[in-house]
Amino acid sequence: MVSSLASLFARESVDQVRLREQTALEELLEQRERRVVLFGAGTLGRSALPLLGEVGAKTLAFTDNNPAIWGTRIENIPVLSPEQASTFYGSSAVFLVTIWNDHHWFSETYEKLRGLGCKLISTYAPIFWRFPDKFMQLLLLNEPPHRVYREADAVLEAEHIWADETSLEAYRANIRWRAVGDALELPSRPAENTYFPDDLFALDESERILDCGAFDGDTIREALARTKYRIEAIHAVEADTVSFTRLKEFVAHLDIDLQGRIHLYPFAVGSERGFVRFECNGALTSKASDKGVRVEVAPIDELFADTPLTFIKMDIEGAEHDALRGARKVIQRDHPILAICVYHTQSDIWRIPLLVHEMLPEHGLYLRAYEGDGFQTVMYAMPPVRLRGHSASPIGLN
Repeated sequence: MVSSLASLFARESVDQVRLREQTALEELLEQRERRVVLFGAGTLGRSALPLLGEVGAKTLAFTDNNPAIWGTRIENIPVLSPEQASTFYGSSAVFLVTIWNDHHWFSETYEKLRGLGCKLISTYAPIFWRFPDKFMQLLLLNEPPHRVYREADAVLEAEHIWADETSLEAYRANIRWRAVGDALELPSRPAENTYFPDDLFALDESERILDCGAFDGDTIREALARTKYRIEAIHAVEADTVSFTRLKEFVAHLDIDLQGRIHLYPFAVGSERGFVRFECNGALTSKASDKGVRVEVAPIDELFADTPLTFIKMDIEGAEHDALRGARKVIQRDHPILAICVYHTQSDIWRIPLLVHEMLPEHGLYLRAYEGDGFQTVMYAMPPVRLRGHSASPIGLN
């Protein structure tokens, strides 16, 4: 079990963390005379290469899990198999893992490299800390660690609101990842990837679902399958015009009765009425952007003032906190199950649970992680009457 976060914050002040951000990469490199191997030859690894050059590091090789690129060169640097890289450099270089995607678990790569004889292995976090404005935007690591320490009171408050040990350990591990770049304790590969986890609840025919970030209907498909296509209503909100078109096409192929129970909204959701520029590229990661298409924003409290809801899901690329603020009346009126993504920004992991706990103090809060290195981490707020196989109220773990 990951230890309490109080000891983590007691070890360093905000000023000491700022200093760590500037010096951690240098100290890591000095342990191997600035010799580096980059594990991951994709976008992140290629972005890291020139930044390491700025601090005098010598990148000896790339290595990668993809055998199709073994034996090639990137910027005249050889791409080796993990076995070759470990044989040549396992004891004499820092292995920096530069993989950033939802299919990668650092703990698995770490164990693989250790098994091959590598002695010094690190995440990419020290590169980001040293070059926060030059490295890629990294979602849950989108702010440097000192911001976590600056909000230590809120982080510690959120530590005490989880309803089971699994959630508490996942929360603490996520904070350590953001605060000290330690990804080893993050949850391992799950048995399922779903917004409807069987260990917490079951959908039934009376559900009235609000799907914010409906994409092309992927979550709707699963909800329909789980209820055998007998469901009272689904309300699907999607701001990306490309995805919305695909969503309409999907619904149009359902039977007429079911079409009448699925309602589509080409909006973004937020705390107040307005407009936002939105990327409309049909991707899962489309989001608000200064260069995007102008899209209407509407609060859930207005859209569903007269429409009861039993379940609200949000996967809206960092807009979840704002959207929840615009849903307070509906949430407190209906006491629905909530399934809210909490990985799109550094602070979502604590500020969203705290907001929901304040709105729904009787709900139990659960954290489940479905994809690699903190991706697709979802907070569930469960009304006691819907909880399956658990105690009727939060246990307030410490």
